[in-house]
Amino acid sequence: MRYSRIAWALEEISGSPRGGKADRTSALLREAAEEPEMLCPVVRLLTGELWPRWEGREMGIGPETIAAALVDVCDIDLSIERQQKGDMGLVAEAALEHKGQSSLFGQPLDALAVYEDLRRISSFKGSDSDQRKTAVLRGLFLLASPEEGKFIARTALRSMQAGLGPRTMIEAISSALACDAQSLARAFGLMPDLGCIAEMARLGRLDEVFIQPNLPARLMIYSVRGDFFPGAYLPKFPGLRVQVHKSGETVRIFSSQLRDISSSLSGLCQDVGRLNSDFVADALLIGFLSSHSPEGSAMNRICSGSEMLRYINRRRLARKSSIRPALLVYDLLAVEGKDICSLAYAHRRQRMLRALGPPRSAPFYGISPAEQRHLKDTADLDDYLCLARREGASGLLARDCEGIYRPGELSERDFIIRAAHIISALVVGVEWTTSKNGQTRARYLVALRQGEALVPVGRVWRTRSDCSFQPLSMAAASLNSQDDALGSSEHTRILLKIRIGGIEKAGPQWRIIEPLIEDYSLDSSIKDADELDRLNNICPK
Repeated sequence: MRYSRIAWALEEISGSPRGGKADRTSALLREAAEEPEMLCPVVRLLTGELWPRWEGREMGIGPETIAAALVDVCDIDLSIERQQKGDMGLVAEAALEHKGQSSLFGQPLDALAVYEDLRRISSFKGSDSDQRKTAVLRGLFLLASPEEGKFIARTALRSMQAGLGPRTMIEAISSALACDAQSLARAFGLMPDLGCIAEMARLGRLDEVFIQPNLPARLMIYSVRGDFFPGAYLPKFPGLRVQVHKSGETVRIFSSQLRDISSSLSGLCQDVGRLNSDFVADALLIGFLSSHSPEGSAMNRICSGSEMLRYINRRRLARKSSIRPALLVYDLLAVEGKDICSLAYAHRRQRMLRALGPPRSAPFYGISPAEQRHLKDTADLDDYLCLARREGASGLLARDCEGIYRPGELSERDFIIRAAHIISALVVGVEWTTSKNGQTRARYLVALRQGEALVPVGRVWRTRSDCSFQPLSMAAASLNSQDDALGSSEHTRILLKIRIGGIEKAGPQWRIIEPLIEDYSLDSSIKDADELDRLNNICPK
């Protein structure tokens, strides 16, 4: 297959509405399927993903490398084109309209040759690697038409701008190969490589796709929902969601983006490698950081997700960090080489405890199952939320004991529950701001009652989308100024019902976290506001 067929298809797909992208893509895939060795390369050239993310390969080039390759091929000032167009694909297209030299043979570009040359770029290492990468690109641009050059540049930079995401590609593969889209989606969740999945579909072997050691599956997605009883609840801590593969003494840890981050966690991998069982686990990479309390005693806190991301990105320098990484396991996807996603969660949990042992108390090093409690009602949930937040959790993960694990799909029966409390606070001030689209918006300073006084606890402006707040805005406009409102209880007549995610306390001052206006009353008195002591019953965030 000539590369011009792919470039032409990408041009059409880029300009097609969302509904037409799959149809145009499937037409090209049907053509590619006539040459069996071309199906996987064509899928990868269309998506710009020339290899699975977990392979750890990098193209290692940027716009400057593309420009350096074009300079020797064209006769125009690239700096002007780059300033005017920005996108290097468009720059390459414009540059190749003014090609100063041509190939000795003028042969058309072969799609498989383009695919293999671009993949070869990722293998270049050493001091002369930049020159070798530029030489390969120069050779491709020398043979390419302007349209082909545009998509060669975009593929090299992994910026296709064609709108071909996994869902559209699955629809296109299903249509081209006359196979079930649901089976394709299931297989893609287990092995997130569309090129290989297309080839498995062509061979009629989608039912042979299972979770494999050292090949990450997509993680199941949890939505934020309400509670259900009875149910199993696990504390959800800050950190990075990862997938852990143990096979013998080899341990590989993959990020939620399917990238291998094991090299940054070599000590942790060695510790996990000492376990007897082989497994694939859905886990949270957390970090414990030692600090000192105001009284001088030692204490450990759990690092934020951004702190753990910085820790991972430091790679070898991570060894010098004072952060102590650990793995908190929430689910098991496979054990001893057997895929167990189709088992009920309760059975997977039992397998996890047999493989990893009982939950360990924090702070710990190595790997541990997450603690789990079975709760019967809202009172139990509130108590456990408060306890979990005191230990550093941001919420709870609710699990249905009969639910299966669906890689890459939204779970229908498992939810994240974030801590939330409703308080009644009086508006004591209004600040008016203008949004980017020109709309005027009110920010309300709210206060709780302490005796006969009102104590401000923060500002709130977000509201529920399913309720009309126009009367509230009109009433707020009648308040004169923040100082007047604070100085006289006659002006504090607006009561807000506010859902908050938590509170922070600095000395004697309180501040509400993640406030959302649930409801309001325009004719209230100071006695309708909650007492400030109400915040003492809400766990600090």
